[in-house]
Amino acid sequence: MCKILGGQFSSFLLIEILKIVHLVLNKKEEFIIKKFVSDYVDFSKADKTKFNIVASGCGTGKTYWVANKVVEHLPFIKPSEMLFITSRSLIVEQQVKEDGITRFKQNNKSIVRYWNGEEDSMESIADKGIHIMTYDKIINILKTENAEGFETLSKIKIIFFDECHTIFSDGFIKDMEILKVWIRDVLYTNSKYIIGLTATPRILLFYQKEWGVSVQQLNKEIIVNYKANQLYCTNFNTLHFLLANQEIQGKTIVMCYSIDECYKLKSKIPNSFVLVSKSNSKHYMPEMNEIRDYIVENESLPDTYLEVFERDKDTKEPIKAERRNLEVLITTSTLREGVNLRECSGIKNVAISFTDELHISQWVGRCRYNIENLIVAESYIRSDNYNKESYLAKSRSNYKEFMKDINHTRWFDSIKHLVDHDITKIRRFILSDKEQRFTTYINTKWLVPSGITNKEELDKYRIHKQEDKDEIVEKAIDCQLIDLPRSHITFNRVINFMKDTLGYTIESGRFQIKRKKYTYKLIVEFDEDYVEEMKCQQEYIK
Repeated sequence: MCKILGGQFSSFLLIEILKIVHLVLNKKEEFIIKKFVSDYVDFSKADKTKFNIVASGCGTGKTYWVANKVVEHLPFIKPSEMLFITSRSLIVEQQVKEDGITRFKQNNKSIVRYWNGEEDSMESIADKGIHIMTYDKIINILKTENAEGFETLSKIKIIFFDECHTIFSDGFIKDMEILKVWIRDVLYTNSKYIIGLTATPRILLFYQKEWGVSVQQLNKEIIVNYKANQLYCTNFNTLHFLLANQEIQGKTIVMCYSIDECYKLKSKIPNSFVLVSKSNSKHYMPEMNEIRDYIVENESLPDTYLEVFERDKDTKEPIKAERRNLEVLITTSTLREGVNLRECSGIKNVAISFTDELHISQWVGRCRYNIENLIVAESYIRSDNYNKESYLAKSRSNYKEFMKDINHTRWFDSIKHLVDHDITKIRRFILSDKEQRFTTYINTKWLVPSGITNKEELDKYRIHKQEDKDEIVEKAIDCQLIDLPRSHITFNRVINFMKDTLGYTIESGRFQIKRKKYTYKLIVEFDEDYVEEMKCQQEYIK
């Protein structure tokens, strides 16, 4: 028997207690104490002359706080005198399921007339709670529902702007400048509380001087419940190499800067699929429906996808295709908001070619759980040369400074709340141009996609023909990977270089074709210790 705190416990019970302690220390999800907005926001600091920000990530109870807790601070304001503005219609669908929130219908003109003070009584909306609408709806009210002698939305006492970074980040929303000017004018009149909800407040702080609005944050630190266990920093041209590494286990979602980047990356990564916006008629393909619908309905990724080799020119329907295991989903900012992914999805890694807090936070936030790896892979953006003072350009500039010198901490400071370690634990590396060329060639032509069981399909990746061996040797010579005279660079020497220096796992074996036996090499994956041993990392970080 063991004595603990004066009580008698069996050794069996002690073991069970130690197991629980171990789980808590290792932050298993069952024991994570989640943070909620209502416990951290000091609403007494809210100021009608300032744009008040609640800095909070996904799953922190922002909607519950708006619908249930704000009235405790402002009992003199009725829910019918509040508006909740959000960025996506999909989010409206989700939020109207909450008690105390009602969808605004644009054809209901009488509600707007009441909000404008044109009608004195509107008892029918008193019990409907807070009305929710998208940004385009409030912009439409400001454009088309004004009346002479009345102040637009004068009876509204408080407006919540969910995902308020949208005011500066979503340039596709028409007439956003109208909303910016109206908010600024409202703050000058000291007539309403304007509350912004976002996990990425820095973009508003960045533009506040240009906007002419004073911005203040109501909670000291950004509230987040989910983080990445490990941060990798690289560039877009090295990303394919890292994702093929055995150390990066589980499924991966990648946000690229453009559709061209998506397909460029897919060409280098086996078992990957590109998903673009359904509104993009040029690049949206029929087989994308299956993936998109599965994500929305199941908050997860399907196990397989359709790899298309030939399609009908008119209908775009697949003619020749095969089903493959889905390991990497590549997309654009189309999935940045409005989609949730659960831990059962198998997604353990989140990669992104943006470097700014807004995009990184929104992308990581799709996963409602702690992820294993966050991979930031900076991409060259030509427009940075013409608009060096923009939010995105400044962020990329800070990232480049950080990659040159870890003592330049400004970039990491902007996203450190998303990572479960300090700056010293970041893994940084970039392949040289020569290594990029060679690994792209190998990964595209010879790296075996996972899940292949068909013998005929696998035979395409067996390296046994002399012309194939010569081709690989020529590529290694062309990329100047091995510092030896040309006559000394043999196939076996290249294979050893790939294993020892580049980290490939290569299997050897014998097989038979038409009763003739051959020895072959099969490139199956990267070695799990590669990230730690990469020569280019040591050369890059001095």
